[in-house]
Amino acid sequence: MISQWKLITITGIGWLFDAMDVLLLSYILVASAAELGMGVWERSVVVLANNLGMLIGATAFGRLSDRLGRRAVFTATLLLYSLATAATAFVKTGWELAAVRLIAGLGLGGELPVVASYVSELSPPDRRGRNVVILESFWSLGALAAAAVAYFLFPRLGWRTALLLLGLTALYAAVIRATLPEHKPAAKGAVSIETRRLYPVWYIWLVLAFGYYGVFLWLPTILVRERGLAEVQTYQFMLITTIAQIPGYFTAAYLVEKIGRRPTAAIFFLGSAASAAALIYSVSLPQLYISAIALNFFNLGAWGVVYAYTPELFPEHVRGFATGTAGSAARVGMILGPWLYPAAGLYALVAVPLLWLTVPAAVYTLPETKRR
Repeated sequence: MISQWKLITITGIGWLFDAMDVLLLSYILVASAAELGMGVWERSVVVLANNLGMLIGATAFGRLSDRLGRRAVFTATLLLYSLATAATAFVKTGWELAAVRLIAGLGLGGELPVVASYVSELSPPDRRGRNVVILESFWSLGALAAAAVAYFLFPRLGWRTALLLLGLTALYAAVIRATLPEHKPAAKGAVSIETRRLYPVWYIWLVLAFGYYGVFLWLPTILVRERGLAEVQTYQFMLITTIAQIPGYFTAAYLVEKIGRRPTAAIFFLGSAASAAALIYSVSLPQLYISAIALNFFNLGAWGVVYAYTPELFPEHVRGFATGTAGSAARVGMILGPWLYPAAGLYALVAVPLLWLTVPAAVYTLPETKRR
C-alpha cells in the first residue's frame, strides 16, 4: 500500500503541471496577441477551443479510467497536454494556436477527474476529504508556477522558448508509472448513476467554473485595459495574489473533516461571492489587491471542497465517469464564463457573485459524506 504522503505528492505534482498549463493560457494570450494578430474575439476563440477540449476530455478519459485503470489514463493525459504545450511554441496564427489548445485541453480536462477519483479511492475514510483538498492545493502551486513563468521567463526567453521547455513535463509520465500502483475499479456491468445526485453536482461545477474562468482568465487583461496596470506589473499582481490560494486550500482541508463537506462548501462559496463583487468594483491598487487576495483564498478553497466531495457521492465502478461528467459540466461553465467580459464588459461580471450565492442551496440537496 502506497503511503499517503507519497500518493499526494506524486499525484499533486501532476496536478500542478495541469494547473500551470491551464492558467498559463491567459498569459500566453497577452504575450502572443500582437505577434499572432489576435484581438479580443480571436483570443476568445482560442479560449473556446481549449475549453471544448477539456469538456470532451473530462468525460471521455473519466470513463476510460473506469475501464483501463486510473494510473494508465493519468499517464496518457499528462503526455498529451505536455506535448501539445511544446507544440504551441511553433504556431504562426491564432487559428493554429486554437487547434493546439484544443488538443492540449483533451489531456488537461481528462487528468483532473481521474486523479481526484484515484486519490479518493486510495485514501482511508477519515483522511479522504482532507487528502483530495490537499491534492487540489497543488493547483495554487501551478498557478504560482504559471505566474512565475510569465513574469520571469516570458520577458527573458520569449513565450515560444518558455513553452517549448515546459513540454519537458512529459518526462514526468515515467515517474508516475514507476512509483504509483495501478487501480482499476471492479467491472459491474452497465453504467448506472443516481441522477438525483448528478444534477445538483453538475450545477455546482458549472457555476463554479463559469465564475472562476470568467474572472481569472481575463484578469490580466482587465488589469491592463480597465485599471491601467502595465503588463509586467500585472504579472507581479497575479503572482502575489495567487499566494492566498494556499491558506485557502489548507483551511478547507481542515474544515471538511472538522465540520463536514456541506457547511465548508457554503462558507467558501459565500466568501467567493463577496470577494468577487468587491473585485469587480475595486478601482485603486490597494482595493484590487485586497479583493483579489480574498477571492483567491475563498474560491480556490471552494474548488478543493468540490473535488473532495464529488467522488464520494458515487460508487467506485462509475466514479471516474460520474466525476468526469461533473468535470465536463465545469467545462461548459468554462466555455460560457470567458465570453461574459468581451461580450458585455466588466460590470457584466456581477453575474458571477450572484450565481455563487445560489450554490449553498444546491449543496444541501446532497448527502453529507464526512467519514462515510
